Formats: sequence, C-alpha cells, structure tokens
Amino acid sequence: MIDWASVPCFVGIGPEVSHRLSDAAHRHTYQAGATIFNEAEACAGLHVVVDGMVRIYRISPEGRMHTLSLLRPPTTFNEVSAVDGGVNPYNAVAVTAAVVMRIGHEPLMELLANERDLLQNYVQALAQVNRKYIERLEDMTFRTIPSRLAKLFLYESTYADTICEAPTTLTQEEIASILGTTREVVGRALRALLNANLLRKDGRQVYIADHDGLEYLAETNEMPIVEHVKR
Repeated sequence: MIDWASVPCFVGIGPEVSHRLSDAAHRHTYQAGATIFNEAEACAGLHVVVDGMVRIYRISPEGRMHTLSLLRPPTTFNEVSAVDGGVNPYNAVAVTAAVVMRIGHEPLMELLANERDLLQNYVQALAQVNRKYIERLEDMTFRTIPSRLAKLFLYESTYADTICEAPTTLTQEEIASILGTTREVVGRALRALLNANLLRKDGRQVYIADHDGLEYLAETNEMPIVEHVKR
C-alpha cells in the first residue's frame, strides 16, 4: 500500500482522492538493474517510487551516461510525459530492487480533470520540476566542476530532492555521471577541494571540513581566497 498524501505532488489530498489514485495505479516490482522505461518510447505514465532506488538518466551521443536523478520513496518521475502524452524524455532503471506505482496518461488526465485540488498540486509539482532542471542546466552551463562538486556536498536544493545518497557514499564515476563530466575531472576537482581544506579525507570517506568555504565556492563559482582556520 502507498500513502498517496505523502507523495510531494499529492500532499493534502483527501481519502476519497487517495482511493481514486489507488484504483487508477498499477504496482510494478523490478529487480536491481531492470529497465523501467526507455527514453523516446511511448508515454509510460506517471511513476511513484514506493521502495528501493531508481536512476533517471540520459545517454550522450558519445555513449556516456548522465544521471539526472537518483530517486528514493516517495518521489514521482515522468511527470511531464504523463500529462502531455508524449514520449518519455529520459531512461529509468532500478538501481536496487524497487517497487513502483504507475498511473497511465489517460487515467491521470481524467483524475486531474475531476479533482481540483489534485490538479493544483500537480501543476505546482510540474513547476518545481521545471525550476529544478533550469537550475541544473544553469549549473552545467555556467559553473565549474569544483563549484558543482561543492553544491553536491552541501546537498543544496538543486540535488537535495533528487540525489538520495550523500556524496560520500557515491563513487567518483557516479558523481561524474551526476555532474555531467568524467571520473578523471571529478578526481582532480576533489583533490582541489581537499588541498584547499574545504573537504577532509578519513580513509576512503570524504567529509566537509569548511562549510562556509564550500558555500562561497558554490555561490560565487570561485575558490575561497581567505583560508578558514579554526583557532
């Protein structure tokens, strides 16, 4: 069972609407590594992560994976395609064993047409999706890799609701996929932040050493000039 009112785009809905959502939804289970849907295929509908972890990604023309989101419950995905009925804009794969609820395009549109509160919530959710990807695009266009890495470690709004694991639990390859670069570039950026005493390393784990310095880097796109020293 799923508590629909706990899903961000359905917060505040009443029991009757929750029942209608349950009637319209279909439960799917996936093994780790299983494809949920592919980009450019026919609309797969709205999906809600109920259990496990799901990766949302695209493949560059060079064949490199770019991770858009790593999702945990109770997050939705494919919101735009579910409304306009167009092809899926990205790929979705189960990172771990996962349980996902799916509502098709037509049942969703019927629900939105008849439930004012649901429609209002969904429109707000679409606006948040749009804002999130605009900010991510801005990062990709204008920010250096160290600045993007600082934002990832700070867990700021750009990544907070989409990257479900702390950066220290991600491999450099996974971080590269999230930041839209290569493992080698991430390695160099990580060393730069360590050398600047913004991060510290304990064994294989990396921790924030200078929160203010990371914030400065994330906000200004420049490494801090003044080294913060604890007295």
